[in-house]
Amino acid sequence: MKAIDSLTSWADAHHPKWLDILRILLGVVLFLKGLSFILDKETTLQILHDNNFDFFSLLILHYVIIFQMAHSLLIAVGLITRYALAAQFPIVLGAVILIATTGSFAPLDSDFWLAIIVLFLLVFFFIYGPGPLSVDGVLRKRRSAQNPETANTV
Repeated sequence: MKAIDSLTSWADAHHPKWLDILRILLGVVLFLKGLSFILDKETTLQILHDNNFDFFSLLILHYVIIFQMAHSLLIAVGLITRYALAAQFPIVLGAVILIATTGSFAPLDSDFWLAIIVLFLLVFFFIYGPGPLSVDGVLRKRRSAQNPETANTV
């Protein structure tokens, strides 16, 4: 636990503003991807049906849409960021596996590489934290101003 606290402290002290912009863009991209699931629901259901997800296809689709969009907004504003990032792991990992196993994988397939990049960024921000331009960062500053001993508990 002490290693995590020291890593968090180091990341907070060395967090450039452009990383916050990248986190916000990650949230926007995830939100737009969730919106694309809503707008093209039939294609998504067909992909799930083709891969033998008959019974759970509707449940998976609703899980993906609700969690993808809700947690992407949390990532973009930086509120409970690590929780929101952790909730995105199964969705994005499932997308990587689904794209890789459907046979539609091509070396220049943009959906596959987008999923890989998003997965990498999820892991990166899960470790690195939300940064100062986030609700978590503002709450951490406010808490450290009130009580310096509990500054790194967010």
